[in-house]
Amino acid sequence: MKARSRKDVRRDQIVGVMVFLIIWEVSARLLDNSLILPPISAILAALWELIITGQLIVALSQSILLLIAGLIVATTIGFVLGALIARSRTAYWMLNPYLSALFVTPTIALVPLVLVWFGFGFPGRVTVVVLAAVVPILFSVASGLRDSPGDLIDVARSFGVKGEIALLFKVRIRAALPVLLAGLRLAAGRGVVGMAVAETYLRLGGIGGLIKSYGAMFQTDYVFASILPLSLLGIGIVSLIGRAERRLHWT
Repeated sequence: MKARSRKDVRRDQIVGVMVFLIIWEVSARLLDNSLILPPISAILAALWELIITGQLIVALSQSILLLIAGLIVATTIGFVLGALIARSRTAYWMLNPYLSALFVTPTIALVPLVLVWFGFGFPGRVTVVVLAAVVPILFSVASGLRDSPGDLIDVARSFGVKGEIALLFKVRIRAALPVLLAGLRLAAGRGVVGMAVAETYLRLGGIGGLIKSYGAMFQTDYVFASILPLSLLGIGIVSLIGRAERRLHWT
């Protein structure tokens, strides 16, 4: 089968989106119940109103700040614990059950505990994002550093690179970068989910606050208009990391 060009793929994606939007618009008009399914035209009108009133800009800036802070903390913790697990079998057997349990536990189930421990403020919301994003980073770091090519380690040692710290930064991390970026891409998606959960349940702010406020007023078109930037934010971040991952792989 002939490989398709990137231009053809993008064209098909655009066509698919347009078909989906047309089907949504027609179905909503036929259903004639905006509470259940508002038309795309009504959602776009609500989105435009959120933009011109400044609500969306303020909410989106709050969400981006929370997401960046959470991902920075999650990356730091994930790298430290992942490196520890990769280089210490004892640490692996001690921490792996708890980390696996954290990975499969829904983030929303941990919100009451975060509320008790950290309150409604910024630290509590950041904690929710960290809990959602840290495990994929940790596992990718542990896998990437544990599976470093032995021949590269031998070559580095032959050129005078000695000690685990020097080998970690000069060889192991560079060799594991594709795996690390793949974990970061997964963590970014989970971080967006954690951000929405934190804003919805810990404080009425950001995009999550808009979603909860308009949901309480049964304004479904504004709920969809608030969800759309959240989805685009997640897609944008994941796409940027994926592009960096592909460029690194090609080079």
